[in-house]
Amino acid sequence: MAADGFAFLWERFEAEALDGPILAVVNGGRVVGAIGPMEIMKDPTGAARLLPQYFGVLPEQRGLGLGRRLWRGAMHWGQATGAAYQLLQTELDGASDRLCRSEGLIGLGYVLVSS
Repeated sequence: MAADGFAFLWERFEAEALDGPILAVVNGGRVVGAIGPMEIMKDPTGAARLLPQYFGVLPEQRGLGLGRRLWRGAMHWGQATGAAYQLLQTELDGASDRLCRSEGLIGLGYVLVSS
């Protein structure tokens, strides 16, 4: 998924079709993680929410704190630009889910997708 997500972000960047900034982490001269594009939109009640973004760190780069840095940077950006909250989607017990839980977030529910 990371390779596909990075390709998606690059294509949007090249096409100048980004809705907001992308934060990236570089290790060894290559992008190994990214989160974005970041955008704030009003929800139906008028509260500002940070929209879900693509978020990924290459599997071989996990466990180094890179994802946590990206996550905290995105949350700082959202707060600084007026977001009241963000809803997230993660794969149950996946890397992003474990990171979110370690940051104190709680699950609101889950959806089972069958093939």
